[in-house]
Amino acid sequence: MERAGRSIVSLNRCTTYGTEELRRVISKALGPFGGMAAFVSAGDRVLLKPNLLSAKDPSRAITTHPHIVETVAALVREAGGDPFVGDSPGGAIRGIERVWENTLMSEMAERAGLELINFEASGSEEIDAGRLRLYIAKPVREADVVINLPKLKTHSLTLMTGAVKNMFGVVPGFRKAEMHKIFPKPSEFASMLVELYSHVRPALNIMDAILSMEGNGPSSGEPKETGLIVVSDDAVALDAVISEVIGFRPDRIDTTRLAGERGLGVSALEMIDVNGDAAGTAIEDFDLPSNLGMRLIPGPLVRMLAPLVWLRLVIDEDKCTGCEMCYRSCPVKTIVPAGDKFRVVHDECVQCMCCHELCPENAVEIKLSWLARKWA
Repeated sequence: MERAGRSIVSLNRCTTYGTEELRRVISKALGPFGGMAAFVSAGDRVLLKPNLLSAKDPSRAITTHPHIVETVAALVREAGGDPFVGDSPGGAIRGIERVWENTLMSEMAERAGLELINFEASGSEEIDAGRLRLYIAKPVREADVVINLPKLKTHSLTLMTGAVKNMFGVVPGFRKAEMHKIFPKPSEFASMLVELYSHVRPALNIMDAILSMEGNGPSSGEPKETGLIVVSDDAVALDAVISEVIGFRPDRIDTTRLAGERGLGVSALEMIDVNGDAAGTAIEDFDLPSNLGMRLIPGPLVRMLAPLVWLRLVIDEDKCTGCEMCYRSCPVKTIVPAGDKFRVVHDECVQCMCCHELCPENAVEIKLSWLARKWA
């Protein structure tokens, strides 16, 4: 909700995924915005868009917890809406049913009577966005209301994955690989994400930051108890606030800065009103991505020191199970078989981090040169 150019972010403590506590905290957080009824009207078809990156149990902090989805669905129904759940998970290449099951979404959906929509099989709508074409799953475009349910995680490419980045899941699977290929550099990829966000701005954002991910996320980091629920109708403002909470300057997150510059939300902290019982919270010991320092090195200096400052993605043979997820997901096909395992062809790698993001065994490691580690 913007007031005279300002946005509101509600930051509240919540240390459990118990549904009663979630209902209390989320309802309280929605209070400054007028409750769920301010976003949902009778008869509205409401898409709930969680982060379902891979087929992992919620205890791994890789995906939005199903109890968050269930609680929000109940509030939507009370407001007269008809909720459904949809996403295009990175792990859908091995079957989206496996993702639904392992993330416990199937169990939740059956209990709550919720429909799970497979974006991969739902068709897409092409959008001409000038220099690029975007493909957005039809159920997203057809929904009356979109409620964004991101997970707080670090991200080795974009540094943080929050509310704006979570909307990348509205792009059907193989189209996402295309985007990684066309926009491999972090700044270019962030610009694409912001363009996408401009076409699919959610009405409401409710972030699961109860159990978050730190380190080299979004799938290979470590779970971190942060005990927060974050709510805003401005995804950009939400990301700005939570990035500062975990130790980033908001302008360090490219998606936040670029979206703010385009007027798609408020990125300046001084223009954001933060309320809730966790307002002012700062998590001092949150582990940020190991390659953060390399992002701070000026471009000309990077080019001059290129032989000494490098990052490589290496597949650990002991962890690799030969599942082919990295091989089949690499947008530029620089992962090749090595016996019954796989290896990365470093000279051709664009470092889009897809393999690191999607490997179900955390077998893809980020290796930094000695000098790069000094900057990290």
